[in-house]
Amino acid sequence: MTVNNNIKGITGGKLEGFVSTNPKKATESFASIFSQTLKISKHASERLKFQNINLDEVTLSKIEEAVKKAEQKGLKNDVLVLDGNKAYIVNIKNKVVVTVKDMSGLKDNIFTNIDGVLMI
Repeated sequence: MTVNNNIKGITGGKLEGFVSTNPKKATESFASIFSQTLKISKHASERLKFQNINLDEVTLSKIEEAVKKAEQKGLKNDVLVLDGNKAYIVNIKNKVVVTVKDMSGLKDNIFTNIDGVLMI
């Protein structure tokens, strides 16, 4: 039997080469950290900022639940998710919020290629 002499032992209470003690900088937005299954597209992020819409963790959780229900019903493409005075277009297949719109600006808008509408 051959013993590998290249394995480092544990010394000084540290696991050398295995654990980083350097703090990592936050590089992800709150929404992407909170939501492991639902992503926010660049376009939707810009819409959120432009329309001054706050996508909080409660709303994000509701949208994720709506996506799960849509999947259970067999929907695979885009759906319109209505939440109070906000509308979200979510791609079910890729689990991406594609765009966001304040309902006050929806007059005369047409949504195409929508598989379903979910109200949360």
